[in-house]
Amino acid sequence: DKEQPLFHKATTAGGILLAAAGVATTLMMYQSTTKTQLLEKKNNDDDDDDDSTSTTIFNWSGTHQVSTKHFWEPETEAEVEAIVRDCHARGQAIRPVGSSLSPNGIGFSSDGMLSLANLNEIVSVDTEKREVTVQAGARVSQVLDALKPYGLTLPNLASIAEQQMGGFVQVGAHGTGAKISPVDHYVTSLKLVTPSCGTLTLTSARELTSSHEGSELFHLAKVGLGCLGIVTQVTMQCVPSHDLVEHTFVLSRAEAKRQRDTLLKKHKHVRYMWIPYTDSVVVVTNDPETDVSEDAPRNERQDDAVCLQPLRELYQQLLNNNAKATAATATTSDADAGTMGFGELRDVLLAMDPLNVQHVRKVNQAEAEFWKRSEGYQTKPSEQLLQFDCGGQQWVWEVAFSTGTLTKNNDNDMNLMEQLLEKIEERQIPAPAPIEQRWSSSSSSLMSPVHGNGNDGLHSWVGIIMYLPELQSDDDNDDTNTIRQDITNQFQGPYCQLVRDLNNDNDFKIASHWAKLELPYQFWTLVDLQHDLQQRYPLDKFNAARAMLDPKRILGNSLLNL
Repeated sequence: DKEQPLFHKATTAGGILLAAAGVATTLMMYQSTTKTQLLEKKNNDDDDDDDSTSTTIFNWSGTHQVSTKHFWEPETEAEVEAIVRDCHARGQAIRPVGSSLSPNGIGFSSDGMLSLANLNEIVSVDTEKREVTVQAGARVSQVLDALKPYGLTLPNLASIAEQQMGGFVQVGAHGTGAKISPVDHYVTSLKLVTPSCGTLTLTSARELTSSHEGSELFHLAKVGLGCLGIVTQVTMQCVPSHDLVEHTFVLSRAEAKRQRDTLLKKHKHVRYMWIPYTDSVVVVTNDPETDVSEDAPRNERQDDAVCLQPLRELYQQLLNNNAKATAATATTSDADAGTMGFGELRDVLLAMDPLNVQHVRKVNQAEAEFWKRSEGYQTKPSEQLLQFDCGGQQWVWEVAFSTGTLTKNNDNDMNLMEQLLEKIEERQIPAPAPIEQRWSSSSSSLMSPVHGNGNDGLHSWVGIIMYLPELQSDDDNDDTNTIRQDITNQFQGPYCQLVRDLNNDNDFKIASHWAKLELPYQFWTLVDLQHDLQQRYPLDKFNAARAMLDPKRILGNSLLNL
């Protein structure tokens, strides 16, 4: 096959699903003697001890994996319906899984999974209504390509476009823009295969039963987390395709705070990238080219070699002076470093000593200089500029919270960031860059972290991150796994706890992005999480809908059931 995964891991049982950003498709390798089986063998209980038929799946960030002996890949909606009907009758778990891009592996279940990768057709494009209808397994990038001939595009994008459309909306993916809602808000219709009520087509106007109004069920199901039914088809609003003018520049922390209101009101898309242990905030704005004055710059950028010089110089300096760094980069030659892009260089530099605060500070300072040299403009189609390099394998936790309205910001966004950076430096947390901050309008989806009524609601999304060194060869894996575990402990322990402490002390009312919510390891953290979820979401309505549509709870997993 011409398409190769970006990382590999051998397996002796069945196969592996590898999801990698930038690869044209999610690659699956699993034991299968024929094309996708419609239903599992009825006598599967007879060979439960035979591990040779299991399928192992890894998420893209390398933080979660799962093995299951119950894995389906239907090719038609009729097959999905038959599988769900059979599993419901037997009480067999069947969790819908997409491209496995979610950092928390939200689609994983060792008890059973169903992939929609083969249901990837573009069903129709309605140019009058500006709507596109697709099967849920179609990738976002595939939909964007299909819309180009019609002069249309999707209203917003997340940082990558290799998600399947079903997962894209079910977890409430978002981009940035003070007047732009998360993607689920723009869904106009869903087709849902449910265990107990068959296949439902939900819209805002449909009434399902006398006791359960369809419009409410629709707004629950848009961010249904795969728990209310398996989404097989999505209809979403589109907007005219357009080019964006992107402006990248660096401000001090004080200037970023002072200019926030002006930037959010002036620009369609705005994101901040705060760099810990520096006084640098990278600002990226994007605006439709038709809204930018004719005499404004369109394409003014430094050469990549000039921008990357601070990172390359730091790499060479550390390599010459530090035996630990030499060992960490044993597989990277000088020539390789000279051809690396920004994200790769940062990953290699951090991997040299990822939990040493002074080392991380040096890398962050070099990154700040990289961004200062990268200031400038570029003009490209929106679908190209709204995606960006997220770095390599990583732990990430992103939270959302209200920050008032666009007309009257209550300063929650800046207060949280000021305190977060202050506490990172006070507690000496080895926090790499960036801490990314984005904004969005409210969503009409009842289970969205930014649910709200009206278009003036303003919400901020803040994501903390720690990068994981990738496994190289069998000889290095023991040491690398130890380092990865140490980073995991630092991230899930002190770093995430810092965010929780800030929330408890200030009542920011943060809510996790659903695809980045991790199962707490400590009992009282779990209790607090359950309390926060009950306070924030209409869980009584969600669980009532779940009891009606999936009374045996075959669609959930340990995280969502808890």
